Amino acid sequence: MRNLTFTRRRILGAGAAAGLMSVAGLRIAAAQGADRHTLKIGMSGFPPAVEPALYVHTATRRIAPQMFDTLIAFEQNESMALRPALAERWERIDGKALRLFLRKGVTFHDGSPFTSADVAFSLSPEHLLGPGKSGKSTAMQTLDTIARVDIIDEHTVIVYAKNDDALLEKRLASWGAEIVSKSAFDAAGSWDKWISAPIGTGPYRIVRQKLDVNVILASHDHYWGGHPPFAGIEFRVIPELASRVNALSVGEVDFITDVSPDTFAEIAKKTNLEVAGGAVQNIRFLTIDKTDPILSKVGVRRALSLALDRKTFVEALWQDRVPVPNGFQFPSFGDGYIKDFPALAYDPDLARQLLKEAGYNGETITYKLLNDYYPNQLIGAQTMIEMWRAVGLKVEIQMMENFGQVQTKPVHAIYDSSSTAIFPDILAHAWREFGPSGTSPQVGIWSNQEFFDLGSKLKATADAQARRVLVRRMLEIIDRDDPPCIILHGSGQFYGKRKDLAWIPGQTLDLNFGPFNPAYSKT
Repeated sequence: MRNLTFTRRRILGAGAAAGLMSVAGLRIAAAQGADRHTLKIGMSGFPPAVEPALYVHTATRRIAPQMFDTLIAFEQNESMALRPALAERWERIDGKALRLFLRKGVTFHDGSPFTSADVAFSLSPEHLLGPGKSGKSTAMQTLDTIARVDIIDEHTVIVYAKNDDALLEKRLASWGAEIVSKSAFDAAGSWDKWISAPIGTGPYRIVRQKLDVNVILASHDHYWGGHPPFAGIEFRVIPELASRVNALSVGEVDFITDVSPDTFAEIAKKTNLEVAGGAVQNIRFLTIDKTDPILSKVGVRRALSLALDRKTFVEALWQDRVPVPNGFQFPSFGDGYIKDFPALAYDPDLARQLLKEAGYNGETITYKLLNDYYPNQLIGAQTMIEMWRAVGLKVEIQMMENFGQVQTKPVHAIYDSSSTAIFPDILAHAWREFGPSGTSPQVGIWSNQEFFDLGSKLKATADAQARRVLVRRMLEIIDRDDPPCIILHGSGQFYGKRKDLAWIPGQTLDLNFGPFNPAYSKT
């Protein structure tokens, strides 16, 4: 993905001008709903941008769902069922085409009407490919199958896929498929200016963003989905977990993200606070640089996985609140879930045997580690190093400051990663990480032509049984034949919040403080 960090200060400088509507905007929103207050959220990092096509960065996904809508949406419960959003209904024309009937009377944050032209632009290469038209934007990981959008009238479009695509509806509900304002994008004149204050149809509009400090949103009181529950939302950047917990405890914020189990008791002992959240559609794993001379050996990579006692790991570090998946998949994948795929094995004896067969002689394997970018990251790494040592693997930690350092070539290491299923299918999960446009191949540390060919064929396969055959083989490559990663466990997203703050968590990294959160729904 193209690195946009070089523009961030310039972008946010431009955003200051847009921020002239800032505090006044919050006051206006508050005046329109005297019973509403500005929600204050403490989160661990600042978003590289809040433009949804560009990033799946955790901080971006905390904020973007408040600002943008998709044509079709997922129910944020275990069913992950589809529901209408900006499209009030849709119908299949054939395997490649989907007709969508757009909701009338919807307005963007700047008051302009939402029409078919905005859909055609949002799903066009001009937007999806991102700055420089590199094709490496996040959106292209799941929306690259879209061929074109035909405008039938002001509120009807037909979306065409390049080939038969059984997942087209899910793609249009996924990350990166959010609809933005074409006229506002054109008026901005450049990606830098656009990113400083993008315009969507969501329940909250951007007011101001200050680099590494906060992002402030105000209520979009003409939101088509109902009156937003809050006058505004301030996302404060508080990198240290202890500082976030303290801010929640003393009432500086109402809600904090990325809470780890070792702080659950501290939060729960406050009578006005509680821990919320649970398992989500995300897998924590270790990325492997296959180009490293030691890690190029399949036996070494498999041994790194077989040495891990995940049951003990999850019980000790996560209070048994996160699952251990059977492969890089989730049950929510429906027909695409291979239920009988083998569980992740703990087999120290086999690990030792594979190391011997691979000719491993105690060479050092580098573990590039960030300091608790993920909850429990450091203690988790230390725990795994002891498990690896027990089978004869020598793994040493090398502390890094950011992912840019971690992925600087030559990587020659393992490092922490996570992946959310953007929609319930392997093509929005493992393929997004390990397909030719995925993170590992783009960094240049793993490739497998058979895996690439299988995924390409899967994109154009609609028959459920035929898809399952392809999916099973893809899972075998990841788990056994040419592992690009070491799967650790399913992820949990846990939050600290005021007890009197009504809110129900969803199944992804996304936060939802709009009227469609079941806590605020009147239906």
